[in-house]
Amino acid sequence: MVPRTAPVSVQQDEYSGGGEPISPAPETSHSSPATSSEHHHVVRCPSRKCPGLLTVSERDYNFHSGLETWVCNACGHRGFRSREGVIHLFRGGYEFKFSYGPSTQTITVVLSSAAVNLWGTHGVNDEHLAKMAAEWTLLCGNTTTPVNLGLPSEEFADFYLYFCGD
Repeated sequence: MVPRTAPVSVQQDEYSGGGEPISPAPETSHSSPATSSEHHHVVRCPSRKCPGLLTVSERDYNFHSGLETWVCNACGHRGFRSREGVIHLFRGGYEFKFSYGPSTQTITVVLSSAAVNLWGTHGVNDEHLAKMAAEWTLLCGNTTTPVNLGLPSEEFADFYLYFCGD
């Protein structure tokens, strides 16, 4: 018997990993917001109704957690961002676990099917959505509490407004 092989091609697109995360919706009075601390030095503040921008505080980098501290120039909010980005560890259904930097801490993101369907209309798949939520919760200053993007949820509303505008 002769083994047969068939050529396989994998199409790469913006949702197949390694792509840039979706950036927050820009305010009309600000320039384009950041998507990564490696490439940009400002990010829109995730606090409600705050028009400010977060800038990285290099002196507040935590070598144990791998997190940079970002501070808002308007309200003083302090959030975090990993220099390496969040690392997807595993998933079970719509529950995702992420890690960041050298830290042993994890971030749990739980998505609802309604959230996955809604974001799917924006071209965002469930894995990308979970990664966006993990990065957003760090930016909000949360390093321990699970993110639950269910409907209805105040957390989901804040997340949606941050990325899609007020």
